[in-house]
Amino acid sequence: MSRAGHNAAMPKTPLTKAVGPIGMALTAWDVWRRLSPQQRRWITAQARTHGPRLAKQAWAAQQAKRPR
Repeated sequence: MSRAGHNAAMPKTPLTKAVGPIGMALTAWDVWRRLSPQQRRWITAQARTHGPRLAKQAWAAQQAKRPR
């Protein structure tokens, strides 16, 4: 039995492989519906600001992983 704050470590499983792309999209849609309009505007503004940079980083990481 563990005391409060001393929980045993749980095994980590990759969420995207367990859920799949359709399940992930449905979960994202469900979370988006529950947000207030102010939170939706904030997330949209953050995506416009940081989205291109993150997409560029993801593209570079994918290209670096790919064997030539």
